[in-house]
Formats: sequence, structure tokens, C-alpha cells
Amino acid sequence: MIEALLVILTPLFFMPLMTAFMASSHGRSFWRWFGIGCALPYLSLFVVMFVVHHDKKKLTAALAA
Repeated sequence: MIEALLVILTPLFFMPLMTAFMASSHGRSFWRWFGIGCALPYLSLFVVMFVVHHDKKKLTAALAA
């Protein structure tokens, strides 16, 4: 029983940390994205990847101009 609970809860603690780390490494607020990661554990990773991709695309366009 405890093992099953641990398997279920581990991603719920790991996903917010991973989301917040990705966001903070690209200049976003760690705690804001940690909160978003807690509220939407799996979806938040896709959202932060989209935000980072959008920022990189905007930076590349600015450097090219």
C-alpha cells in the first residue's frame, strides 16, 4: 500500500520542481512556476516548454533583425 502511494505521489512532487527549474533557468519566477506545477503537475511541463520555445524564437528573431 505504501509503495503504491509513493509511486503515485512521486511525480506530483517531482513535476513542480522540474517545471520551476526549467522556468527559472530561462528567467522566469521559480515560485510562480512551482505553484503552477503543483496545480497542474503534468500540463505545466508542456506549458513551460511552450513558453521557453516562444522566448527563444523571439530572441532569435530579435538577433536576426
